[in-house]
Amino acid sequence: MHMNNQRKLTRKEKIELSKQSTGAPAPGKKSVVSRNKLKLMLGLIAAAFGFLLYIGTINYEYTLDDFSTIKENHIVQKGISGIGTLLSTSYRYGYWSSNDELYRPLTLVMFAIEWELFPDSPPVGHLINILLYALTAILLFNLLSRLFKNNLAVSFIATLLFMAHPAHTEVVANIKSRDEILSFLLSIVSIGWLLDYLETKKLSKIIWSAVLFFLALMAKESALTLIAVIPLLLFVFKDIPLRKGLSAVTPLAIATFVYMMIRASVLHGVINTKKVAILDNVLASAPDFFTRCITAIYVLGRYLLLLIFPDHLSMDYSYSEITLLKIGDYRFLLSLAAYLAITVYAIYRIRKKDPIAFSILYYLISISIVSNIFVVIGTVMADRLLYLPSLSICLVVAVLLTRIFKTTETGLKDSKVALFLKQNMKPLALASVVLVLYSFKTITRETVWENDMELYKSGVEDSPNSSRCQYLLGIEIRNKILKPLKDSVDQAMLEKQAVDPARTAKVKMLHDQVAVQFRKAVELCPYNFDAYRDLGRNYDEQGDTMRAIENYDMALHYNPYESLTLNNKAVIFFHMNKYGEALEMFKLAVRSNPRYADGLKNLGSCYGVFKDYDNAILYFNKSLEFETDDAKKPETYRMMGMTYQYMGNQPMADVFLEKSRKQAEENKLKKLQ
Repeated sequence: MHMNNQRKLTRKEKIELSKQSTGAPAPGKKSVVSRNKLKLMLGLIAAAFGFLLYIGTINYEYTLDDFSTIKENHIVQKGISGIGTLLSTSYRYGYWSSNDELYRPLTLVMFAIEWELFPDSPPVGHLINILLYALTAILLFNLLSRLFKNNLAVSFIATLLFMAHPAHTEVVANIKSRDEILSFLLSIVSIGWLLDYLETKKLSKIIWSAVLFFLALMAKESALTLIAVIPLLLFVFKDIPLRKGLSAVTPLAIATFVYMMIRASVLHGVINTKKVAILDNVLASAPDFFTRCITAIYVLGRYLLLLIFPDHLSMDYSYSEITLLKIGDYRFLLSLAAYLAITVYAIYRIRKKDPIAFSILYYLISISIVSNIFVVIGTVMADRLLYLPSLSICLVVAVLLTRIFKTTETGLKDSKVALFLKQNMKPLALASVVLVLYSFKTITRETVWENDMELYKSGVEDSPNSSRCQYLLGIEIRNKILKPLKDSVDQAMLEKQAVDPARTAKVKMLHDQVAVQFRKAVELCPYNFDAYRDLGRNYDEQGDTMRAIENYDMALHYNPYESLTLNNKAVIFFHMNKYGEALEMFKLAVRSNPRYADGLKNLGSCYGVFKDYDNAILYFNKSLEFETDDAKKPETYRMMGMTYQYMGNQPMADVFLEKSRKQAEENKLKKLQ
């Protein structure tokens, strides 16, 4: 006879058992929750680290390309109403009113919204860059922790190294370079959604992945290299065969195709046919493909060196900081040897799903689009172009450190950061040495982006053979130091006040200093027509008309239809009473740039001399339409008033003379504020 010896459960025990079956987490679930908490905390630490590294940039001014994309971009300054135009025109259309070879509307749309809400506010732009960079840390760490599932130390170290890498200073500290941050950030999220789809097979996941990848491309086209990276990622970290990996990225490839079609429609051709300026990229002057490749491989060697030892960074590497190389040059040979070595290693080890091999291939693929080997781009080299590829070196260092110390966390079930740090003390301690060095370099390097003067001084120091750096420093000295001093001296003389001879002498000294910078620029690069033009202007301001014309002619020799040079030379002819020649030059200037306010005003003035008052009024009005500097408007209003007087229309003359007076008063009030 079978006896049931199992005792009955008490009421309290039944309630406890019920709780366990319906609400209390199982031991495995507790481990997952605990690990997720740890991942969240580590991600936040990495984000806070990145935020603190760059918080000092929040009060920096607009610098360099911020002017063409924000400060002087008339479409961006329309705010929300300009978004439609930004989506249907090229990247710098709002700056020079013609198509260029780039289509990156997403970041410009963000700038337009910011201008609508916080007009002309660099701190807002810098803060958003910093916040997006910090958010990148969280998302990047989360993605890496999914890939390196048995080793959070790799993900944490790699993310910290990425946040600290000094090559990123241009990207974060220069508002314009938000396109790099945004594109990479959206790409990370897109890959995350793709992994979700592969795990759940939910259609919505892959749709979101494709949408986010499309947005990443709309931020910057360099994201398209990830189409080749993702199948490798799935092969190494998810054990998905390459063929299946390629099919998995089909929706992202479709998103890329859609982007390329939109780009082609906007730019009227997928491939840009505009000739790259030699001043921007010395490779444009290469006599043949062979020479171009040799020099491009040397530049790739410099990129590789900057990834490992990011010491000698620069705002500019253009002509003639980098020159064309010959096949026997040791710099080319060393670079070629280095790339052959890492390529062979990567190809051999990728079959064994080696993360270092993946990192190398990721680097080679992501750098390829800016390598100048397949197509000559608008710059020979730039720190910002290392942003996407730089993750590779961070991964390599993190993997090597954990391999050396044989670090794993498969048994880590506690969410305490202290325990994680203790368990990974050795690799983290060694990584900290690199982090301290990187952080010090980053903090000191970011200060050069405080304003244009500091930036261009650093450019001359870091790249003394760069024609552009010499030129830009001359422009900044003229605009920020010489012009205010000269204007005050001229105003004192106009008001017949006594002028301190020391101030007059300083004006002369500054003119000479500016001329030195421009002459250095043209010595380094005879194609630098901007430097010739502004050297001519410098002589013109000093009353040396003949040398001014000589330099204007040199500028026009290299760029016959450059609107500023045509305008400046026409002004000299106008003052020499050569009105016919001046008129034709002013016409060419505004034909070259229909939105050139100064040229339009001068053309109107020239028509006035010929008593063609209707055309004079027409071009004065066009000048006011495109004038963004309120300080120049009183003079244009006054000239319109005078023209109406000559036409015998006193009522209209009074209207515009009053507008001139009111605008001048408003300008004075703004200065006082």
